[in-house]
Amino acid sequence: MTPPTTMARTARAKTPLSKRHLARLSKIAAEDHETLYARRPAYRGRLIAVTLAQGAALHYLDRKNGVKDLDVWSFFALPPGESRFPEDKRTKHVDFGPSDLGRQRYDLTQAPTPRKRAQWVRWTDEHQGRRVDLMMRGLGCEPGADPADAIRQWLLQGKPTSSPGLLRRQAVILIDPADRRGEVVWRPDDVHSIG
Repeated sequence: MTPPTTMARTARAKTPLSKRHLARLSKIAAEDHETLYARRPAYRGRLIAVTLAQGAALHYLDRKNGVKDLDVWSFFALPPGESRFPEDKRTKHVDFGPSDLGRQRYDLTQAPTPRKRAQWVRWTDEHQGRRVDLMMRGLGCEPGADPADAIRQWLLQGKPTSSPGLLRRQAVILIDPADRRGEVVWRPDDVHSIG
């Protein structure tokens, strides 16, 4: 049975995240991948994993953090001869749609710039549910690499302010491959194991 949909606006949804939510995020990410493949066909068949990260992933684990938005990261094996993923600076924002997570409430007085305030106003009007932020990265591994191992290696790279550094502060949960959906790739305590 599907939980009831709510249109309530909250800063953070306290509804526990489940594999049902992850499956919905998988479909959203798959649509985004198709737009990548249309622009860059060399990446078709090179998807390593799709993950839920940061605060929403922490909420998946602890059921306390709450969900402000849903950060979804897709990881691809770089094609031979490429050392950098061509779209690693892109972030796409889409709507999760109506669900039991409700809608995000934006405090417009906290917008750091007029441009960000205008963006928040637009999202308030356009989104029927939580915001999903879609990011992609390329990994220097083979397409058949173990997804959790490949992502952990990437997380251990970089300065604390880099993408891997920011992600390793919280949690990372596998969305895809589907047979490993919900598997924990990284917990916040794992940061203490960095030598």
